Amino acid sequence: MKTVIKLLIVFLVIGVVSCRDTKKEEEETKAAIEQIETIESETDEISKEIEKEAKELENELKELDNI
Repeated sequence: MKTVIKLLIVFLVIGVVSCRDTKKEEEETKAAIEQIETIESETDEISKEIEKEAKELENELKELDNI
């Protein structure tokens, strides 16, 4: 009977410790995902700006060709 109680306590401790680890990992994963999303939004903004500037340059080149 004592060994059964000891085994249950050991399993309980292992379960609690493993839950703590997964919570830390989840927090780290969420932080990494947030960083990735910020980088993605920044790259989207930059690519839109580049496309806008490219169109402006094309229009200016067309105007120069017409001269």
